[in-house]
Amino acid sequence: MAHTIPLALPVEFVDKYAIDLTARSSDGWVFAHVGAEFGPGGDMYVLSRLWRYKPRGEEAEDPAQQSVSAWLVARHPADGDGTPAAFAVFLTPRRYSEFGDASDLDLAVLPDGNVALTGTPDATYLLDGALTRVLRSYTTQPRWSARGAYVLGDPFATRLKATPGGRLLCLVAEYGLRRDANLAPNLIALTDEALTAERRPPLRAIAALSASPVPQDAEADAYISCDGQEPGMVPRPAPGLAETLWPPRFSRPGHGLGRPVPLSEDRFVVPLFGRLHRGGTRGNDFAFVLMDDSGKVLGQLEGMDRWRDSPYTGGCYQVVADPARGRIFHLNRYGLYAWSADGTLLAKVPTDDKPFTLLKNFALLGCGPDGELLLVQEKQNLLVRLPVPHDGLVEGLAPAIATGLAVFGKQRPAIKKQWTQVEWRWTYRPAPGRLHFL
Repeated sequence: MAHTIPLALPVEFVDKYAIDLTARSSDGWVFAHVGAEFGPGGDMYVLSRLWRYKPRGEEAEDPAQQSVSAWLVARHPADGDGTPAAFAVFLTPRRYSEFGDASDLDLAVLPDGNVALTGTPDATYLLDGALTRVLRSYTTQPRWSARGAYVLGDPFATRLKATPGGRLLCLVAEYGLRRDANLAPNLIALTDEALTAERRPPLRAIAALSASPVPQDAEADAYISCDGQEPGMVPRPAPGLAETLWPPRFSRPGHGLGRPVPLSEDRFVVPLFGRLHRGGTRGNDFAFVLMDDSGKVLGQLEGMDRWRDSPYTGGCYQVVADPARGRIFHLNRYGLYAWSADGTLLAKVPTDDKPFTLLKNFALLGCGPDGELLLVQEKQNLLVRLPVPHDGLVEGLAPAIATGLAVFGKQRPAIKKQWTQVEWRWTYRPAPGRLHFL
């Protein structure tokens, strides 16, 4: 049966920064949920972001008057009632500092139980599984300037996910992509060793979005190798994915990489997207590529039309995998899609049909250990673990989703009675020692 929990904020955090729970996005407020993963013991980790703008908030000393850019990690125990067993507040500075500044963070739980937060540009923050402290920060200078010397630092990855066997599938940024002087994800890489607080393992690049970004100092990629060569990134994996899928004469430059996910130990799903346009991007290029661990393109996830199934409407770019059962899922404003490991479309649940129109209010965060989908109701800040069939997905996906949505609707009133909320923004009071400001 589906199970629903609120994604709540600690009262102490709300009080410290005088967070107005009635604020709207037009007031300079963002509260969004980014990802969810499970640890080795079955605990669920959820990453959310809270952003609050205040005029002159960067200089203010009073927390109530400060602009806030916080990434929130909640650990929900496997046998819990929805109350987080631990909660970490990870503040990212609005100005670059020695600790590093990252945007667009993502969540990964490592095989040893530690938690990794990764973001642009190749910033990796390693947290202990109890969410009590930052074990290590691997960061780099985010921008190049002709006025000063470039400081490499010790970056690692912009994105990473653990494979079933414990390897790390990573996205690594490079300068010069799209003729830009900033870092942007370009390389897909693997590591066969563990990432720890003591050691940053070497990476082996298996594919690249672009095989020829603007020339750069080889030292900037000194921990990455390619094709058995010594580290230094000469040569890069070629041909580039963008050039292979969309030759320049048929498309405009400016493609980008989404978040790759492992489907098995040697098979991955790599999302690629086209350039975003102010006037709307629906109908533009996109592809969910199947790739093996040597970087060979095996095909694409089938059955999606560039217009009728566009992920650009609403910015629905997430693809999730269920490695134990060899399945892939994607949810956007037009449907919920399920594929087999070879890319065959098994089922599509259209969001134009009742009761599935409710899916337009949800985002897909991940898959659970039993194959259930982790969906978040974005406006109501409710996460539902929705079971789907292990077998017979072709006929069984739509009925399972309908049943799960009905259960969600019945559980929601009970949650409102049990929890404190203002405008669907939930709060709770953690037990002593369970809230940590990192």
